[in-house]
Amino acid sequence: MGEKSLMERRHETVQAALKAIRGLRDTLGPSVELIEATKPVLAELALADGLFEDDAFPVEAGSSFTIYELSVDPDGRLGLYASAGRPGKYQPPHDHRTWSVIAGVRGAEHNEYFERTDDGRDPGRGKLERREERTLRRGEAGGLMGDAFHAIRVLDEGLSMHLHLYGYPLDRLAGRVYFERPDGGPERPFMGRPELRTAVVTPDELAAMADDGTELAVLDTRELGAHARGHVPGSCPAPASELELRAPGLLPRRDARVVVVGDTDRAAHRAAHLIRRGGYANVAVLAGGVDGWAEAGRPVHDGMHPLAKAFGEHVARRRATPMLGPSELRELTDRGRPVALVDCRPEPEYRARHVPGAAHGPGTELLARVLEMDPDPDAPVVVSCAGRTRSIIGAQTLIDAGLDRRVFALENGTMGWELAGGELDAGEPSEPTAAVSSAAERKAGELARKLARDRGGPVVSEADLARWRADGHRTTYLFDISSPASYESGHRPGFASAPGGQLLQEITAYTAIPSARIVVADSDGAQALITAHWLRLMGRDAWALPDANRGRWLARGPDRPRRLVEPGPVEIVSSGEAELELGQGQMAVVDCSPGASYRAGHIPGSVHASRPRLAEALEGMDRPRLVFTSTDGELARFAAADAAKLGHRAGWLAGGNAGWLASGRELTAADPVFLVEPDDDEWVKPYHRPEGRRQAMERYIEWELDLAHRVDPGIFALDAAGDSPEPVSPPNR
Repeated sequence: MGEKSLMERRHETVQAALKAIRGLRDTLGPSVELIEATKPVLAELALADGLFEDDAFPVEAGSSFTIYELSVDPDGRLGLYASAGRPGKYQPPHDHRTWSVIAGVRGAEHNEYFERTDDGRDPGRGKLERREERTLRRGEAGGLMGDAFHAIRVLDEGLSMHLHLYGYPLDRLAGRVYFERPDGGPERPFMGRPELRTAVVTPDELAAMADDGTELAVLDTRELGAHARGHVPGSCPAPASELELRAPGLLPRRDARVVVVGDTDRAAHRAAHLIRRGGYANVAVLAGGVDGWAEAGRPVHDGMHPLAKAFGEHVARRRATPMLGPSELRELTDRGRPVALVDCRPEPEYRARHVPGAAHGPGTELLARVLEMDPDPDAPVVVSCAGRTRSIIGAQTLIDAGLDRRVFALENGTMGWELAGGELDAGEPSEPTAAVSSAAERKAGELARKLARDRGGPVVSEADLARWRADGHRTTYLFDISSPASYESGHRPGFASAPGGQLLQEITAYTAIPSARIVVADSDGAQALITAHWLRLMGRDAWALPDANRGRWLARGPDRPRRLVEPGPVEIVSSGEAELELGQGQMAVVDCSPGASYRAGHIPGSVHASRPRLAEALEGMDRPRLVFTSTDGELARFAAADAAKLGHRAGWLAGGNAGWLASGRELTAADPVFLVEPDDDEWVKPYHRPEGRRQAMERYIEWELDLAHRVDPGIFALDAAGDSPEPVSPPNR
């Protein structure tokens, strides 16, 4: 482990000081005695060497001061801030409504303290009397109770920094007032809800933190379109539009370091503030975002999930994964040669488009599905996906597991097939996919266990799992990698749904902390071993929990992760009520799902507005009532609360679009209406593009192939894969 980062040292020092202050508060209660006892503790924190430098706490351009939130207790009883100011900064006499202590880090803040002498019954005739004044410089502290007033001015001694401790968070304080004159006069509301900032880190600091051995999550809170155009390598896409729903699953441990990337600095600070409101104490913002990172000479990755896709390309080269081209496959089928063609993607992708004749064997179920098939023993097994990665990993899984068949990956998948002039099928296969037999499941388990033994695949014990779950010093992700249907039929509480093949394909979207432990559970004894095997080769600390769900009490239903914060109160609307009022023109149904989901199917007559651009989208909206919907309604609750803050009468549709369907109503792909045209709000797969689809698919395949040259294989652990086998020739034609 390397030297601790400034971010980590600041966090540990701040939390240690706050722990001492909490002890004083709980003993003395809000009092003058508490203030006197807290002063030396806060002054010592202010004197801590190098923790509060100007480059981490800059004063915003065009402003006389900027307030940075350092820590807020989840119970709302303590808030610590760093106030950075320019000479001349002035705040008139104001109260705090709670006890507070201020300590100087640098510069000079002159304080005048007042007592209000009127009875407060007439807000137009307040009276103040000056009691004392004091200039707080480095290491000096002062304080006041909630009913006292003070005025502050930053003296002409350079930029100032002072720590401000309050008995209640600043953005939750209500009823604060100020007077324009030092002797009183009419009282006026003070500050309201201040815009709070978060300490920043430079690109060089972030790069150093990635290698210092301490857990680090880099959350890219821009929308997916912006993330795909360019992002910090290894960053986790966590769009601000969905942050309340996604952050808790991405950040299981609340003391982990979190660096936020935003579309603008202001957007990044808003996202960081929201994350802190969820109880995360060690948060920073990347100065300058992705542009600043690139300007510092750091590499930028484009596309979605490039690390996983680069891993697939390196596997293909290192292991010489056999490939079968579309023309070779067509020639075989045209000549009547038997071929066992299997599509390894999730069911919705398979149904939407697949090579004619392909059976369905999703993700890490592939091994059992192939064992269940009974084709001609001489027929090669050909694994297909949409492009390259999943077919490469799927084919290599069958080879590594010792399948006694010739195995190939379909080169470039369905996109390669279509580019070569082939047609694609959609919908269900000609014969329904049967459940895997117990015999095939047992055989898959045997092969997976042998693979784990031969390659050193780790299995976690129940005792170690319990210890890891209780470990507050290191993150452990818990995933059930069964199919969504199997997951809903029964899963261990606390395990999130992440079908194995998609977990491998989208590892940076499921996990934000690369150095964390990952435990993968299954019900069939095979999938967890296979997934952990590949995650280990990707360089992750992954462990299998096979047969995890057998003989245990299980939770049922879909994955319902906890929220970062709760949405504001808004009314809930039934599908029947929405349909009636929509037909009468009294209501607008606003869909805030991703643009691609809205295009694929939406409530007839609904319009689309992405949450990040809601204010712009709702300008001129003349319906007396707005009802928000989304895929399952969860995102709609937050969008409705956003709209209510903008002054609209807003509610959310119970169950969202899924609830609408469940009520017997239909969705349509016709007549989509975008209140604001999507731009950064979505990433459209190349084969879903309405125009230029062929060129988009060609560019995508070129991009995937080029990743082998752009991403260093040293970040993976492919040497653990053993010696490369001899290449396998295509089947005889």
